Amino acid sequence: MYPTTTQIKSSAINMTGNTQTPIKPSLTILIPGLNGSGLELGQLPRFLEKNGHDVLVPDLDGFLFGTPADNFHTWLSQLHFLIDSMAGKYASIHLGGISMGATLALAVASQRSDIGSIILMSTVLKYDGWSVPWYRPLLDVLYLIGARSWKYRERAPFGVKNADLQRRIAEKFKTAEVSEVGAASITSRHLHEAKGLMSYAKSHLDLISNRVLIIQSVEDDTCSIWSAQEILHNISSELRRVIWLGNSYHIVTIDNEREIVLNECLRFLDRANAIDTGMEHYYSTHKPKLLKARNQERIDLG
Repeated sequence: MYPTTTQIKSSAINMTGNTQTPIKPSLTILIPGLNGSGLELGQLPRFLEKNGHDVLVPDLDGFLFGTPADNFHTWLSQLHFLIDSMAGKYASIHLGGISMGATLALAVASQRSDIGSIILMSTVLKYDGWSVPWYRPLLDVLYLIGARSWKYRERAPFGVKNADLQRRIAEKFKTAEVSEVGAASITSRHLHEAKGLMSYAKSHLDLISNRVLIIQSVEDDTCSIWSAQEILHNISSELRRVIWLGNSYHIVTIDNEREIVLNECLRFLDRANAIDTGMEHYYSTHKPKLLKARNQERIDLG
């Protein structure tokens, strides 16, 4: 199992005296979506670890499921603290995320100069996907006038195109509050802070000069391709790679094309850690690796 912030915290803080841990090549920090959990990342963390990469899924109070929503600046501060605590143990630190986790990765990277590469999966800069209800903008108005006790309830297709997954998730939400697509509902405070985060990330895209991998479905039900295009057109990165998917919705890590997604992430990180990051040999040394069948995946929290 990949580590979380809690599991590595003691080793990051309790290094004393002259004892030094040898510096490792790289660490990839993967951030789930808003009010979600590591389940949204599917097999990606274990897949990367199995293929030689250290991976960390952070505990972010106020952002992930299980804690009350907090100011988005607090989300950023927690990630900065984590990166600072890991900087002396790794030669390079990469960031990745899905959905609002990708937006959070963008915002953090815009504030630092020591991030190697960024993986952006289904990045949200605007909720404009085809399944977003027409009244979505009115919820922002409700919040501003003081009506803040409401929650936005997730509904079909739950960010996945795979029909079997849709049925399993719908069934799971009958007894559980969180699944592979995130929480069954999102509080008004979470959505309000996410709006602020999206605005911040969008206004600081020109500060992004890192190597960037963007993975975006053209059928995304939560955000259209506008967000990916906005990032592409405004970042300063010399190396920017885009994978357009045509048979998935929002949660690309678990949907129909998850094998493509995981292999592209692995290939990108392998190249990020290599001396030669040129695109001419991008595919030459990599053969796609197979994933576990869906019936072998762990889909429960326990």
